[in-house]
Amino acid sequence: MIEGLASLITSVGLGMGAGVNAYATFLVFGLLSRFYPLLFPGDLPAFFASTPVLIAMGVLYAIEFAADKFPGLDHIWDAVHTFIRPAAGALVAFASTTPELPQGVAILAAVLGGGAALGSHVTKSAVRATSTATTGGLGNPVLSVGEDIFAVGQSLLAVFLPFIFLALMAVFLLTLMWWLLRPKRGRI
Repeated sequence: MIEGLASLITSVGLGMGAGVNAYATFLVFGLLSRFYPLLFPGDLPAFFASTPVLIAMGVLYAIEFAADKFPGLDHIWDAVHTFIRPAAGALVAFASTTPELPQGVAILAAVLGGGAALGSHVTKSAVRATSTATTGGLGNPVLSVGEDIFAVGQSLLAVFLPFIFLALMAVFLLTLMWWLLRPKRGRI
C-alpha cells in the first residue's frame, strides 16, 4: 500500500517536472532507469533508458536550454510546449508507475501527471510573462536556469523522497491559497 502510494506521488512529481522542463525530466527519468533499473522496472522505463532516447533527450534539453535564454523566443517555445508538456507529464507519470499497480492506478497516475504538468507549465508561463513585463526580458535567463534546477531537483526529490516531496507541495499549495485568498487591504 505504501509503495503504491509512493509510486503515485513519484509519478505526479515527475509529471510536474515535465511541465517546467519536459526534456530535463525525461533525461533524469531515463538516466535513473538506466543506472537504477530496480527503481523503474518494465519495458517503458527501459525504452527511456536506451542510448538513442537518452541522446535525443539530451539534444532536446540542450535546444530548450538555449531557446529559453532569449526573450521572445522563450515565449514562442513555451507556447509550442503548451501541448507537449502535459502529454510528456502524462507519459512520464505512466512510465514511472510500478508494474505491480493495477492498470487503473497507472492510468490515474497518467491523468494526475498530465494535470500536474499543465499546472506547472501554466505557472511557469505566467511567471515568465510577468518577468518579461517587469524586466523587459532581462530576468528571463535567470528564471530559466532556476526552472532547470527546479525540474531536475524536484524530479529527484519525487523519486527518492516522495513523501517529503508531497509535504513540500502541500505547504506550497497552502501558502499559495492563503496568499491568493487573503484580504486585500487598501485596494478599491
